[in-house]
Amino acid sequence: MVYKVLAYHIGNLINLKNFRANCAFSILKREHSFLLYKVEDNSFMYVKDYGSMVFLNCEEDVINSVFKNSLDLHFSLSTFPKEESKITLGNPTEVDFEKIQINDLSVDCAHIIMLNLAQSAALKFYLNKTKSLHDSTLIYARQLEAKGYLKLSKKQMRIFIGRTMNLKNRIAENLFIFDSSDLAWSNEELSKLDYQLKDELDIVKRHHGLQFNLTVIKENLDLFKDILQHKYSSMLEWIIIVLILFEVIQVIIEKI
Repeated sequence: MVYKVLAYHIGNLINLKNFRANCAFSILKREHSFLLYKVEDNSFMYVKDYGSMVFLNCEEDVINSVFKNSLDLHFSLSTFPKEESKITLGNPTEVDFEKIQINDLSVDCAHIIMLNLAQSAALKFYLNKTKSLHDSTLIYARQLEAKGYLKLSKKQMRIFIGRTMNLKNRIAENLFIFDSSDLAWSNEELSKLDYQLKDELDIVKRHHGLQFNLTVIKENLDLFKDILQHKYSSMLEWIIIVLILFEVIQVIIEKI
């Protein structure tokens, strides 16, 4: 038997209280940061408050219904960052490229798998955002290399800085998404599954890469800000010089 797992990140925080009020499925687990539902036998749905939705062995019409009715989202699923994997039953516990083998599809196993895929989908979303910012700064870096100056206004600079800081703050607020579940510490088999999933999905490495990219972007923006500040300071100095010359010329004319 093969079970398909799909994880999406919608890019917005999910109000779990409102979601629970609008969802008719049977709830298996709930905490302040997640909800775990049983949809049917061997079919589960996992909701993380930072914006990730995971569906294990769920039909497409069920997924679409959840997005439209419980989240009031009417976008195509293809617009959201996605992680996909397949679960098979067997021994030993093993995680390979987009394939997970476990002894039994218990609720706890499903929880560990869906948590890690939720984290990976969230990482993909933030990496896409960071790449967009980085590509934007590269345009101005190439412009600086080719022409020796920047076509960048103070307002544009403030927008860039604001976007970067906002992204860093959002990641900082959700740092806990890269933690392991308490389940992984209470059971050796679940701990092994959690470790292999994190290793296969490169959760830690991708997170470090995300932080490094944000640091590079921040350094580029600081450099651009210094260049612009120097540009406007030089302009102000020339204005002052011109005004002084004008005053000197006026005095000379008056004396003549």
